[in-house]
Amino acid sequence: MLLSERLLPFLPAGAGGVIALVGAGGKTSALFGLGEELAGRGPAWGVVLTTTTHLYDPRRETGRVFDRVALAPAWAEPARGLEPEPAWDPGPAWPDRGRRIVLAARELPGEGKLRGIDPFRVGQLARSWPYVLVEADGARGRPVKAPADFEPALPPAAGLVVGVVGLDCLGQPMAGPWVHRPERFGPLAGCAPGEPIRPEHLAALCRAPQGLFKGVPAGTPRVLLLNKADRYGGDPAGLLRGLRDAADGVLLCALGNPVRSERVLAVT
Repeated sequence: MLLSERLLPFLPAGAGGVIALVGAGGKTSALFGLGEELAGRGPAWGVVLTTTTHLYDPRRETGRVFDRVALAPAWAEPARGLEPEPAWDPGPAWPDRGRRIVLAARELPGEGKLRGIDPFRVGQLARSWPYVLVEADGARGRPVKAPADFEPALPPAAGLVVGVVGLDCLGQPMAGPWVHRPERFGPLAGCAPGEPIRPEHLAALCRAPQGLFKGVPAGTPRVLLLNKADRYGGDPAGLLRGLRDAADGVLLCALGNPVRSERVLAVT
């Protein structure tokens, strides 16, 4: 199953095609994988991939599929009103498929990252592009996280929020190497320091108002994406049953699979 086929039905009509990704354990893989799928549908399916936090520069990484990186420093500043959009060059159109443009404000020298755009600018992008994919959270490479007071940096224009969790956290101790912000994750998930992380802890994280879907407005669809299912040794059906009411939809995925049609393994 394709990721795009499972996510696009959650977008309400007229939402501008903005999908925001939060959490940990596969956001960037989902961002680029979804962009690849959408642009592959044809020239009318242009996609902007951006971030409201920081993003590893895809030009320095292997396996990231995109057409070009566009830098627009003015997009880091909040929109003050109805002034015109800051100019940026999306590059040439492609005759056989849509463009996949990575948009950021600027490079961060020495970090290998790109600085993101202001969340309120995302709505401007949605007026010109069929789909805008936004990485709206950071996790320092951990498979699971709980947000700080200033996180996530959700764009108000988001029509769908996808919360990502890496299943390689299950069975691991609730501690820094596996959890980003364990001091917040523990109380929200009901998991003591050093205790093995279990599926019920993930369910509690999803349901908590300050948890995985923190700040998502009422009425905005929420999808839980459980990544790295190929590393999960438990019962997938039981896992999905225990999490089915934690979001509007739950996807069991292996985003690292090179075969796009095999990245979504099960849904509920």
